[in-house]
Amino acid sequence: MVIATAFRSRPGCAAALLGLMLCAATSAAAQGAATDVRFTLHGESGQLIGQQSERTAPAADGQEILRQGESAFTVSGHDATEIDELWRLALGADGSPQRWQWQRRVNGKLLSVELDRDGALLKGQVTNDGRRHPVAAAMPALPIGDPEALAPLLGEPAGTKSWSIAEFDPIALQFRAVEMRVAPRGGPGQGYVLTAAVGGRLQSVRWLTYKDGKLAEATQPLLGSSRSWRRDDGPPTSEKLLSRGRIVAHEQHKPGVHITQRAAMAQIRYAFGGFADIPFDFPETGEQRARREGEGWQVDICGDCGPNTAPTAEETARWTRPTSWIQSGDAAFRDKAANARRGARNDEAVMIRLGAAARARLPRIDFEGYLSARTAWRRHAGDCTEDALVLAALGRAAGIPVRVVHGLVFSPGRYHGASNAYMPHSWVIAFVDGRWKSFDISLNGFDATHIALSLSDGEPEAMVEARQVAALLEWRAISEVRKRPDDP
Repeated sequence: MVIATAFRSRPGCAAALLGLMLCAATSAAAQGAATDVRFTLHGESGQLIGQQSERTAPAADGQEILRQGESAFTVSGHDATEIDELWRLALGADGSPQRWQWQRRVNGKLLSVELDRDGALLKGQVTNDGRRHPVAAAMPALPIGDPEALAPLLGEPAGTKSWSIAEFDPIALQFRAVEMRVAPRGGPGQGYVLTAAVGGRLQSVRWLTYKDGKLAEATQPLLGSSRSWRRDDGPPTSEKLLSRGRIVAHEQHKPGVHITQRAAMAQIRYAFGGFADIPFDFPETGEQRARREGEGWQVDICGDCGPNTAPTAEETARWTRPTSWIQSGDAAFRDKAANARRGARNDEAVMIRLGAAARARLPRIDFEGYLSARTAWRRHAGDCTEDALVLAALGRAAGIPVRVVHGLVFSPGRYHGASNAYMPHSWVIAFVDGRWKSFDISLNGFDATHIALSLSDGEPEAMVEARQVAALLEWRAISEVRKRPDDP
């Protein structure tokens, strides 16, 4: 599955890698030659936390592509994690997919997909933590590829290249397109940048380093750290054995300045450096204004700093309708929304009531997975992402345009191994009483440390995008903006 920027067991984002199109990966096998390569995965301090092997070889009736990986580590402040993963594709003599298998086991919990060719379909089953579901997916027009394989990039690219592959989404139970791109970085000798995107949303970035024309290392930036895949063709040794006790940092950015409560409740101006290798534009909200400053951005955040553009009729319809992650049409959400409407003097009052209802419904914190609003509501549990999805579902059920926001927030207290740091966070914005306003039921409401990086309808790809973008930001300055006494 496509990469993310956190060592958490969310769909498509736990201990994931990047990859390339299938036809490139299978070219050696098509010519009758087998390829066998091994990589080791390292944390930000160089500690070994995983390994992966990739093999492409002829088979009796065609060819087979296989990737296997394992990782073991402990994210600071979290429980130990062990992940095992397998990706296998069997191709016929004509190169057409005949069988596809993928599985990931996280601390004993298995998510797997097995599909076999049946005419124009691939049929089989999905197993999710012991529960089996039949599935039939249309044969994709794009080549089925492994977006986590590194073998196709063993040789130095000739230049910029873009392509697309099809990968199976075990949550949506269908194939989806992954857009890949590799390009030279900056000037000569700077290596290459490899990106993956889904639906136009950036999912991962890796810097590729070559020596003598051969891939030596691939490094993915994370918020406050990184992880690297290093080519390693030698035999495993005792020093390379994995240990659950190896600590990796929690995603965080320590600003190096003291964020006062006065500043957080007023206006903060951020100066960020740009990343020329990857196109990105800061989103704007009713509280966030962003403008380009040379190669970077100036971002101002306060209660009314943003443009507050009213949604069009088409946007209103979109941001009030149910989605596969925000099931606002469910009776449970409609009933709560109707109750919140009774006697409410305006839409902001409705959202405040709905926030209280959502908070009461989700008393238990659960950091595992990325759950839809419906599932979180039924389980009475979640973290900030589920808080946001549930509140979005309630708001939309009340007829209020609501969007999910993924970004960063400053946490002064110690939280999962981090303190006095900016960390990933999710909340919602709602168009109430003529303006866009943030609502955050996970923390004590909105303040100027809430930095929006991605706006969405609840899809997990938006969260992955925000985390990868956060890891790329160059923090240049943070300053409190104070009004003069004679300012209105």
